[in-house]
Amino acid sequence: MISGNMKSEHSIRVDGHVTGDLISVERIIIGAHGEIGGNLSGADITIEGYVNGDVLSNGHLHIAQAGRVYGKIFAKQISVENGAEMNGKVTVGKEVEIPEVNTSSPSRSTKDVTFAKKTGSGDQKDNYGTVAW
Repeated sequence: MISGNMKSEHSIRVDGHVTGDLISVERIIIGAHGEIGGNLSGADITIEGYVNGDVLSNGHLHIAQAGRVYGKIFAKQISVENGAEMNGKVTVGKEVEIPEVNTSSPSRSTKDVTFAKKTGSGDQKDNYGTVAW
């Protein structure tokens, strides 16, 4: 488990537990085993795991079948697979103004919401991100 906010000029991939905000100029990937208690802000964002916080995408946001998001969503483009869960206000469109992450607010703990984990047929391997947990 990692606690604290992170800002990166490079892509970020998370396959573990993070309590804090993740801000990237490039891509953010939350893997199937990733759990985030905080906000995400990046160009393209893929969520295969769990996010309890706001998601701000200046590009394309993809929420996979097992993905779960509890918070506001702002994105230029979005794709949501059948079975994904979203709970919060969703604002999507090419003309949408993406707000700045409010890092002064306390980060959300991944322990606040209980959920049943979905099992998949196996973990996918990829080479995304220069920072990974």
